[in-house]
Amino acid sequence: MYTVADIVRAMDVIAPLCTQLDWDNSGLLVGDPAKGVERVLVALDATLSVIEKAEEVGAGLIVTHHPIIFRPVKRFLAGEPAYEAAVRGISVYSAHTCYDMAEAGVNAALADALGLRGRCPLWEERPGDAAGRRLGIAGELPCGMSREELAAWVEEALGLGAGYVRWPGEAGAEVITRVAVCGGAGADYLLEAIALGCQAYITGDVRHHEFLEAERLGLLLMDAGHGATEAIAMPQLQKQLSAALPGLQVLLA
Repeated sequence: MYTVADIVRAMDVIAPLCTQLDWDNSGLLVGDPAKGVERVLVALDATLSVIEKAEEVGAGLIVTHHPIIFRPVKRFLAGEPAYEAAVRGISVYSAHTCYDMAEAGVNAALADALGLRGRCPLWEERPGDAAGRRLGIAGELPCGMSREELAAWVEEALGLGAGYVRWPGEAGAEVITRVAVCGGAGADYLLEAIALGCQAYITGDVRHHEFLEAERLGLLLMDAGHGATEAIAMPQLQKQLSAALPGLQVLLA
């Protein structure tokens, strides 16, 4: 039987903790490293319903993308996810920005879903004595698309309903062939997308002023939702953990 610590070590290979951003709170956030685990549940968030499912299926560890504890807390009460996980004996490991940064992480899964070819990082930092950081991906679409066709392509690839993707304005080329993607909230990287020759940029949590800035720059900015652009990577994470730890049952919430 694997221990929580074994799974933590495997996750540090998949998404090295040293690459997380300074403001993040990834890692083992609830639980006992020495506890044995037969099943793991992978989820975008450790919500109460996910914790209840973990208890139901006998998963001793939940691996999430978003941290179950993100900001400092002043109380630890019944009904809150971290408390409920702890009292039920369920550990929680969260790989947040470190999985965003991973070469085979959130953005690779998003690029795979959209069929992007000839890929390169949207943003990259390679310090001499540490693991490199990379965020987002730029690449070529399978074929040229209009704005409407691209929105529909994204919606289908991410399993979203028609009209889910927001893209106010008419910026960008009439036929779009090169795009950038960044799961979660990535509208800070408009200039990087333009520098890489992208005509459109797909991310989530886009604010009004960011749409206006993209319009001014001539870049088509599409909001496909924070959760939707990251949830696409959870089946990939399930497969990565299964491959890293043979015999461990890894389930998807």
